[in-house]
Amino acid sequence: MEGWIKLHRKLLENDIWHDVTTFRLFTLLLLKASYQDGLKINGITVNKGQYIRSYSKLAEDLAYKEGRGSKSIAKSTISKSVKKLIDNQMIQTEDTLSGTLFTIINYTKYQELDSQNEVKSSLKIVPNQEDAPAFEQIENKFIQYRARGFDPSPSDVQAISRLLKQDIPIDSILKWMDEINQKYQSNNPGQTIGSFAYYERVIMNSLEKKQQKASNVTPFPKPKKETSMDAIARFAQKHGVTLGGMKDGNE
Repeated sequence: MEGWIKLHRKLLENDIWHDVTTFRLFTLLLLKASYQDGLKINGITVNKGQYIRSYSKLAEDLAYKEGRGSKSIAKSTISKSVKKLIDNQMIQTEDTLSGTLFTIINYTKYQELDSQNEVKSSLKIVPNQEDAPAFEQIENKFIQYRARGFDPSPSDVQAISRLLKQDIPIDSILKWMDEINQKYQSNNPGQTIGSFAYYERVIMNSLEKKQQKASNVTPFPKPKKETSMDAIARFAQKHGVTLGGMKDGNE
């Protein structure tokens, strides 16, 4: 088999980057996947972005050298890696008589874009292009914490755009995302926030509470500055002197 494939840079932010077997398996599937529709294998139609292989054969494919010998991968380890790729929404599987049919999600999107379309797809469609750098920072952190897939969903894009319209400093948004994710992980071990609407809701609720708290505070009135006439009047009242030279109503 000749040719080449493309690898998305966001793989570096995905947790499979730190899982050697899972990363090698995904790379293998990319390399072996059909680049055209209608390929027949043992009577089964394999389309673009698909590959059919048994777990035992994959274990042989992923064997590696150790010292002077080679070490194979257990089928149970292959199964765990396949499940991780499915959970990360990177592949789909279907059992057949000839083995498992693997379908790489978004294969066409990442493997067959020409350079002009790649430039267009790299430009994020946000309400205000001035928001693009901030949008990208929020998007990257969200995908990193979500730990699956490479792109936000349309609803995620809308939620990020709505939050940017609130004119909240980007540093504050990113800091809140860190705090929200940390608290969520503490309360839900092993789970991730799958929708940016969750971050949006928590941040907006926090802002509303702060605004309500500020509006309920009544500021102390500033002390009135005493004028010279006020001082004379205060002195006259203290000593029983009527202004104009009268005292106690007598001349």
